[in-house]
Amino acid sequence: MNLAEVCDVLQKDGLLKEVIINDNWSFEMPKEYAELELKDVTYDSRQVKAGSFFFCKGLNFKKDYLDSAIQNGCLAYMTEQVIENLTDTQKKIPQIIVTDVQKGMALVGRFFYGNPQDELKVIGFTGTKGKSTSVYFCRHLLQESVGKKVAQTSSIDNLLDGVHPFEASLTTPESLDLFKMMRQAADNKMKYWIMEVSSQAYKKSRVYGLTFDVGVFLNISPDHISPVEHPTFEDYLYCKSKLIENAKTIVLNKELPVFDLLKQKAEKFGTKVVTFGSQETQADFAFAGQKHGHFSLEAGSLSGEYRIMIPGAFNYANASAALAAASQVTSLTKDQVKDAFLKTKVPGRMELFTNAQGIACCVDYAHNYLSLTESFKFAKHDYPGKLIVVIGAAGGKAESRRKDIGLCLSKYADTAILTSEDNFFEDPYHITAAIKEHITNDQVEVYEIADRTKAIKKAFDLAQPGDLIFLAGKGREKFMHEGGTNIDYEGDYDLALQNLGLDKNEVE
Repeated sequence: MNLAEVCDVLQKDGLLKEVIINDNWSFEMPKEYAELELKDVTYDSRQVKAGSFFFCKGLNFKKDYLDSAIQNGCLAYMTEQVIENLTDTQKKIPQIIVTDVQKGMALVGRFFYGNPQDELKVIGFTGTKGKSTSVYFCRHLLQESVGKKVAQTSSIDNLLDGVHPFEASLTTPESLDLFKMMRQAADNKMKYWIMEVSSQAYKKSRVYGLTFDVGVFLNISPDHISPVEHPTFEDYLYCKSKLIENAKTIVLNKELPVFDLLKQKAEKFGTKVVTFGSQETQADFAFAGQKHGHFSLEAGSLSGEYRIMIPGAFNYANASAALAAASQVTSLTKDQVKDAFLKTKVPGRMELFTNAQGIACCVDYAHNYLSLTESFKFAKHDYPGKLIVVIGAAGGKAESRRKDIGLCLSKYADTAILTSEDNFFEDPYHITAAIKEHITNDQVEVYEIADRTKAIKKAFDLAQPGDLIFLAGKGREKFMHEGGTNIDYEGDYDLALQNLGLDKNEVE
């Protein structure tokens, strides 16, 4: 890709404003620069090398980053604001001014990596809860049909060769990272790409210009409402519903309170609609839950009795949605579906352990109202003793969760140990106080212990045979966000096994 092609891509999408070189403004790349080839694309000035194209993005972008990029040899750069106070040497580097650098980055990244999405069947899952679990169900279903030719991204891990997963950092990667990984997957002969699509993915144009063969809208509840994420629920819903207009087929939960709105939107954009839901809804994929992971499904030729190994009634919906999606892009038999469901396990999602004394512990990533409610319902139904919950909330964002967590604890918990999750720049006791304020049930025993390792130890000290300890919010994460950095953390999973006296090698 050369600089002329960068301008062409931006012009066609109406994003290009002007090109500035040596204080001269133009709407096309000057001839002497037009055929300069991009060697790399990056938004991180530390990764710039000779011939790199650099993107000046982010609310906290500083000119120092650009100075560093130019010093490291960047070929040209994209920005929404004209950069001033440049040296004579810096003025020679083309500034490409755009209306939206996030959208421009997605377009250039997609072109630079050779439009890898065209070589893959792309399936995207959105929803307030269940995205990761549904991605795992869908991957196992497709693998039963096509083997290891299935790649994925999720908030847990990424898989680009069908065999070797590696840890993820974002629910939906930045557009440059996304298209780079898609290119790697295509080069690895992958045929399917499954991913989580967060509301921020559309808010920040991480999937701008990407068409999904199948999109799945799992559920929605008020979440991520904060000054730095979504100012209102309407904005949150709108961002999630963008998946509908960018998908060829959309799988919709028929029990969504906004189902009619989303169906209307799909019809307006000519998107095929497939539905899932409980059997009362008469959806295309209609499930009826039973006990211990067993459920029945009415789904045409795939109708039958199935079992999943991830506890919680809400996972019947996740499994059904995943099957609805997978069946749109490949053929499956009932035996393949049964095998896929039995094989599916999700690291950090409803992982249950019980020791010889009869004390149980569940490690789960649940951190919002829907996830916690469904998880706690399962816990109260299947375990006779007390429910002891260790939980916190993220600092500086999604502040509405703190009230929701308090309400859930009031309704279901016997003991609540409020602790750190990811504090960022916020005082952990400020966060726990906000949760405690909304625990209105006087029968709930409440502790505030900022040190998460000590909080978990306290839970096990309190537990008796028959009790369930629920470690919420971190899953298998091995870090904590503190201030502006990540600090090492032993992890809920390892701490659970240690306190239960279980051998990790034997469990796994």
